[in-house]
Amino acid sequence: MAAELLARHQAVFVTAEEQLAGRGRNGKLWVGDSYQNIYLSLAVDESKIELLKNKVIYQIIGCLAVKQTLLNFISDRNIRLKYPNDVYVENDENLYKKIAGVLSEHSYSGRKCTESILGIGINVLQTKFDDTISNKATSILLLGYCLDKDEILEDLKNNINDYINKSEDEVFTEWTTELAIVGKEVIVVNKSQKYRVDKIDENGTLYASNSNEEIKINNGDSIIYDLG
Repeated sequence: MAAELLARHQAVFVTAEEQLAGRGRNGKLWVGDSYQNIYLSLAVDESKIELLKNKVIYQIIGCLAVKQTLLNFISDRNIRLKYPNDVYVENDENLYKKIAGVLSEHSYSGRKCTESILGIGINVLQTKFDDTISNKATSILLLGYCLDKDEILEDLKNNINDYINKSEDEVFTEWTTELAIVGKEVIVVNKSQKYRVDKIDENGTLYASNSNEEIKINNGDSIIYDLG
């Protein structure tokens, strides 16, 4: 659908009522109930228009736009960005659970980007989740809010457009501030060791260290840290 629309447009929003083959990072699937959630993609024909020079900013914009949208509707909740592309909300039991995921994908011809797609999924009305994620996921309805899905969607698109019109440096700075991960202690799962995050580079890579070594991290699933 997005490819067909891009034949006639430079950039286009595409929405769906069901997600049968949604993708997350590291080959994971994003699966949600039909007609219950928001599934939004922004497709950009980079051969016609280059909205962003640093392609990592697409995913960053997605995360920030989701948080701003949630703040507009459930401002009394603590909302956190989790590195690199998830959005979590604190529930009534003071536990942070995932409410949204963001992923950007890019096609290249040689070194030139030809197409960018930003995909966003937000759990809105869903109340039951697969056993593998039921203890980690939540939705706007489960948090106690009965909201209009279309109003949330329109607000999300407006926020995406607003962030696209900001400078990339400003957006990146806001993202790193919202993440608040620099200076935090993380556990690297495959090493079972603790590291302190020292900085984030322009590609979104974390640099962390302990008394033994310095490492790079670009996989959120490989680390555990406190969102509070």
